[in-house]
Amino acid sequence: SDNLQYLIREHMVENAVNKDEMKDQNNALLKKGEKLHLRWNSQKGRIFIDGSHLYHNLELGDEILIDADAPPLALFTRDD
Repeated sequence: SDNLQYLIREHMVENAVNKDEMKDQNNALLKKGEKLHLRWNSQKGRIFIDGSHLYHNLELGDEILIDADAPPLALFTRDD
């Protein structure tokens, strides 16, 4: 599939007008050409990519743009 699955584990939406709508977007798929734009609203934090081994530190006001335009993942299996 060309889709990218994402999961938001902890929503940080304090006084947003559409708070409930945003909380419903915790797990979804981005289709090819779609983008997810996030703005970090805490002093410090991290975004984790594919587990705890790959992350990026964040500071207040940082913006993150995620898209599904990465090359496809190759899967190899053994014939036993």
